[in-house]
Amino acid sequence: MIKSKIHVDDILGDFDSPIYIGGGSQKQVYSAIHSSFGEVTVKIGRYTSDTEFERISREVRLLQSANSKYFPKQFSFEPKSNSRYCIVEEFIDGDPLEQHLSGYTVPKDALELLSHLVRGMSVFWLRRVVHRDLKPANIMITNSNPRIIDLGIARIQDASSLTLSFAPFGPCTPNYASPEQLTNRKRYIDHRSDQFTLGIVLGQLLLGGMHPFDPVVVKCGNNIPENIFHGAWGKETHSFTCNNEVFNLLSTMLGLEPYQRFRRYHDLEDSIESIVGGFI
Repeated sequence: MIKSKIHVDDILGDFDSPIYIGGGSQKQVYSAIHSSFGEVTVKIGRYTSDTEFERISREVRLLQSANSKYFPKQFSFEPKSNSRYCIVEEFIDGDPLEQHLSGYTVPKDALELLSHLVRGMSVFWLRRVVHRDLKPANIMITNSNPRIIDLGIARIQDASSLTLSFAPFGPCTPNYASPEQLTNRKRYIDHRSDQFTLGIVLGQLLLGGMHPFDPVVVKCGNNIPENIFHGAWGKETHSFTCNNEVFNLLSTMLGLEPYQRFRRYHDLEDSIESIVGGFI
């Protein structure tokens, strides 16, 4: 049975000039004008359990505490009648990275974007928060710096888990998940899991949009999550248009096990800056 679209008219009545951006039966997103904040993004959603509501609440609290140019400002979060909620946040004038994947094939450009993303995420990594869903759809390209969105499945390592320990895999986008996420090895999911996902994004940029674990790139019959699980990416079968330093950085970020990646996110930052400095 397909659920009907969530009712939004009573909530949108508090805003001027609402314009539908996207969504489905569980969440709809609009741009609108707020009397105090100007142009904003309005997210109206439906939750089906206390756990789901707590996950949404955690996302808002995390973003409210970020105080960073790399994340949208959060203005309000209110539960509504009939198991609905309304989030009002800063409107981001940009497009998702998935629409610009072919525009960063020059290694210096790709690494400068990566440097911004690592700098942005370090605000949360410092507090032992893992995004768990760093994919091109959740990275907005703007006229200034990139913006990271959607911390809906973020893992707060020092908070109680909202994921069943015996579930076959944790919350994730399988094509952009680390091996430990795919197998729900929760004790190993930390900033190095986000590092792996950013490695996928870097590889995809260097390949002009092709996923580094895509069977076409790897030249095998497995699908992308299976290749991630086995650590099979295009390092042996596809030519990356980058020098050895960039390739070694990518190889470290895509280490099959967390201990094979950069142990500290500062080390990842330093490596990127060193390589970018060499291009000048």
